[in-house]
Amino acid sequence: MRHDWTPLCTEVHTHDTGAIGLENVFSTLLITSPYGSAGHAESFLFDPPAILVSHWTAEFAAERRLHSATVQQMAPGGDRVLWADNLEFDFRFQTSYFMTLILQDMQLTGVGTYEFHVLLEEFALFGEWGRASLTISEA
Repeated sequence: MRHDWTPLCTEVHTHDTGAIGLENVFSTLLITSPYGSAGHAESFLFDPPAILVSHWTAEFAAERRLHSATVQQMAPGGDRVLWADNLEFDFRFQTSYFMTLILQDMQLTGVGTYEFHVLLEEFALFGEWGRASLTISEA
């Protein structure tokens, strides 16, 4: 199994040719919090929503099956999972898989770099997982 890429963006377009267009890819966000500090906000609403996208390729015939996956958001420092969701990646009828996850909001624990991990469970131990990061700083 090969992880190809995992970014955060605000727009995703798929085309009949199989091409994928990503617009407004970002990794840094400057916020002004109505609470005076990003550390006091419980969540931050994305407008437009942020989209976490991840592309994977099954390289061998044995990988052409259903795979259990986990997507998680880590707090700055990577010491705590803020949320996680379980998914299935279906390679039974295709050699590549394209995941899109719309993030309407994000839990904040303060300023810093938040990581989003996309883990195919049996391959995560070998370092084959997707990661996008978002750095939050205050204005």
